[in-house]
Amino acid sequence: MSEISCDDVLHEIEHFIHGELDPERSATLAEHLEGCAPCFHRAEFQRRLRDIVRSKCLQQKTPEHLVLRIRSAIRFERTDGPPAL
Repeated sequence: MSEISCDDVLHEIEHFIHGELDPERSATLAEHLEGCAPCFHRAEFQRRLRDIVRSKCLQQKTPEHLVLRIRSAIRFERTDGPPAL
């Protein structure tokens, strides 16, 4: 068993599933998941949920007004100011 706690794994499981952890941390979580059935089942549930949401989102076209609002919000966050019109 790895030296990471279940609480730590569950705290970082989303980042692990999305491949957002550095390789060393990812390997530590993977090692823990191999030896801990409850954490493994939680990770599998999160993966399946992510896949279901992704497939449902791909089935519908995003309304253009929503795309524009999201892009505007991203520009705002990047510049820390109001979006350019």
